[in-house]
Amino acid sequence: MPSWLEFRLACRGVLLLAQFDAGFLRYFDRSATGALRSFWLILFLLPFELLSSYLMTRPLPSTGLFLAADTVGYLLGWILFPMVLLIIERTLDRAREVPGCIAVLNWFTLLVIALQLPGLLLIIIDPASGVAGWLFLLAFLFSIAIEAFLLMRCLRISLWQAAALVAVDALISIALGHLILALGHVPSAPVS
Repeated sequence: MPSWLEFRLACRGVLLLAQFDAGFLRYFDRSATGALRSFWLILFLLPFELLSSYLMTRPLPSTGLFLAADTVGYLLGWILFPMVLLIIERTLDRAREVPGCIAVLNWFTLLVIALQLPGLLLIIIDPASGVAGWLFLLAFLFSIAIEAFLLMRCLRISLWQAAALVAVDALISIALGHLILALGHVPSAPVS
């Protein structure tokens, strides 16, 4: 589990990352142990994930089933892209950099949540507001730009390689979103 000091340093690194400041790297434990410790964030951020999914997907046909599917999708979301990085580390010849990149990506989730908060608050205040969708789109675009920057710096790769990895990560997220909705949907009983 990350210490309070590691959490504070990572938050400082995330703030620099949000400013596209390459100095963000020095605030993270980029060792394999640091990468494993960063996965503890899964537990702390799960309530936010469940609440935000619930707010954005209402009305739900089956709340319990949807939340169970969302939890499974959430866990897969934390695991699949790091697995992709581990699989391609030899292709990129970046075996030493990948654990650190995974650690920074996990901490980067704090920034993604911060970017989503204005849209979620607007959904709570005014569920019918169309502005929330625009806020989420802006948050998404900003987060993929930051993720590309993060990958370029952590893995020391070119922009096109980072863009390809961001696209893979986005495709994984989209696929998981569809899976969550499919698993969380209870078909209605046929009308006789």
